[in-house]
Amino acid sequence: MKKAIYHGIRNITVEEVPDTAPGPGEVKVKIRYCGICGTDLHEYLHGPFPESPFGHEACGNIAATGPDVTGYAVGDRVCAVTPGAFSEAVICPTNRLFKIPEKMDWKRAAVLEPLSGAAYALDRGQVKPSDTVFIAGAGTVGLMLLLGLKATGVQTVFMTDVLENRRKKAKELGATMAWNPDEIKSPARIKELTNGRGADLSIEAVGIEATLKDCLAAARYQGTVIVQGIFTARAGINMLGFVSRETTMIGTNSINPALAMKWLETGNIRPEGIITDIISLSDIVKGGFDVLAGKSKTAIKILVEP
Repeated sequence: MKKAIYHGIRNITVEEVPDTAPGPGEVKVKIRYCGICGTDLHEYLHGPFPESPFGHEACGNIAATGPDVTGYAVGDRVCAVTPGAFSEAVICPTNRLFKIPEKMDWKRAAVLEPLSGAAYALDRGQVKPSDTVFIAGAGTVGLMLLLGLKATGVQTVFMTDVLENRRKKAKELGATMAWNPDEIKSPARIKELTNGRGADLSIEAVGIEATLKDCLAAARYQGTVIVQGIFTARAGINMLGFVSRETTMIGTNSINPALAMKWLETGNIRPEGIITDIISLSDIVKGGFDVLAGKSKTAIKILVEP
């Protein structure tokens, strides 16, 4: 069985590994697609997380079940949210699985996990349809948040990104306005667009100090800032402004598949629309990680098809 193995920074190889059987409470999933997540890219560029999630946005069919497995059977269509899925198959505990409808397109299933991350974040932030929202970053994370906001009924969403193709995609998916934060000071623009009030909710979806500061400065008095970007360096925050404006800041790092599924059923959104590339497992480095690391002018979401 072929599998992409993470050895360290910018060191990933596709190797032949033993084909293992599922143990108690586990199933074996034959992978249809596995998306490259922002956390995967961070590991490629900066090093592993304490509990490495390398290769976890997978969907496919159950090929085998282990002892004591109930509620799942061979042939079931599932999403497997477990590391190691840049592979032809992955062993997954049942508590990291969720079923997908028979008629759901596989590409839609492949982006259900990142949409579930947006669902979790927006649920924690208690977003309301009347909110004015600012999202810093229009990569996969930011765009999934945008789709979740549209499914929730939010009408006004401002977004930023340094890459033109991502700003264009944000506007295609319903952003009210999108601009380059290197050219326009986001807090000032947000205040101008909201008659000096600021955004009810700001969301950091990049993982760098500059965008976090933009989110904090753009939020209104007693507003909320959600941080979903993955930071690999410390960020300095003006705590006087944070305290005096009574800002609520929330970190989010989990998923809510049930809410994401509800959005898909009732929200008239197409998260698969952010997929720009589908590559083979053998091309995962040059066609996947190196493309994303190079700030591609065309790629946004890349799927690996084993």
